[in-house]
Amino acid sequence: MSAAVASAALLLTACGADGTDDKPAHPVFDVPVEQQPRQALLTTQAARTASFTQTLTFTSPSGDTVQTTSGRLDFPGGRAVGSSAWAVAEDLPEEARDVLLGVRLGAGRAPAQTRVAVEPDTIRLRAGEAGYWLRYEGAFDAFGTGAAIGALRGTESAFGGTLLEVLSGAQEVKQASAEKGGRTYRAKLTAFNALRMFPKDLGAELAADIDPHGTATPVSLSMSADAKGRVTRAEADFSGLLDTEDSALAEVTGLRAVLKVSGFGASPPVMPADSEPALDAKTAVMPVGEMKKGGCADLTTGTRTLDMMVSVPCAQRHEARVFAHARFDAAYPGHKEARRMARDACEDAYGAVPAAWTAEAVEKDHFGYTWPGKDRWGAGGDPVATCFVETR
Repeated sequence: MSAAVASAALLLTACGADGTDDKPAHPVFDVPVEQQPRQALLTTQAARTASFTQTLTFTSPSGDTVQTTSGRLDFPGGRAVGSSAWAVAEDLPEEARDVLLGVRLGAGRAPAQTRVAVEPDTIRLRAGEAGYWLRYEGAFDAFGTGAAIGALRGTESAFGGTLLEVLSGAQEVKQASAEKGGRTYRAKLTAFNALRMFPKDLGAELAADIDPHGTATPVSLSMSADAKGRVTRAEADFSGLLDTEDSALAEVTGLRAVLKVSGFGASPPVMPADSEPALDAKTAVMPVGEMKKGGCADLTTGTRTLDMMVSVPCAQRHEARVFAHARFDAAYPGHKEARRMARDACEDAYGAVPAAWTAEAVEKDHFGYTWPGKDRWGAGGDPVATCFVETR
């Protein structure tokens, strides 16, 4: 008799009053499977902080070109610090290099490494070996290149351009159990959702002949979550988005991203100290045609726009010095003639440039110049060509 009573007591402790299991529902694994990637993202954000590393690999006959991005996230605070570095295949065509790294004035390309610090109202950028941060605040569109700067900030985390941006768009989700109580997932993304993690100009190059709203070219996605439902790894194959004919990336045959997330709930990101040198982009970043004659500049703005410069004091290390502007009539003469006019005007002006301006040039009697294209010829005033010497 006593044994029967004990057994009943045990059953009562295992069940609720209505006979159901009292075990609380899992925030991720107990919701419908189609919703689990989104719930895993929310659970990751609820951890408050995390570290991440992502590799984006462009495969081509020239070899792999890899962008490695890493940093630390503060989800509720909207803050992040991180860096992005490129390892470019030696024989990758020049046009493809420009698309991936971004173009800039002068002979060189954008630096292969960039540091980024994101806060709710500010994005700070430190390119290559620059001795200062560029501080972009408020409405980035005020620079005319807001899309590129805005892409540095994510919507699902403060740091943009990671696979965290696309997990909510997972479709056709399939789930499997993993070790230590975790789960793995396989899913698809539409081109529209997949392109959310790329800068606007790069995304347009990738999907030049694809309807981004269609589903004919799905992207495969895999994801892993730990026992608490937090995202620990995600991988996506974007190869189906590649335009193999008319794109600058025509040689690229594969594109894959791998994201790893760890360090949940540990210390928040350490933001740059207020004492570190910084320039206000609203006054320092400007179209080359607005640079003061004799003014000095650096050539990397983070805007991925060719005709922008960072105005810096000539007393500090700089990459270029503007020595002349030439104005032309409003009638567009065609691309080749516009370029010839700009070159001739700069060649004429070069002879009268103060020797101190040209003495610091990288190459003697060599100068660079810009000229407006048809869409900007005469826009907002007379078309302007700008002449400059590179100083390092």
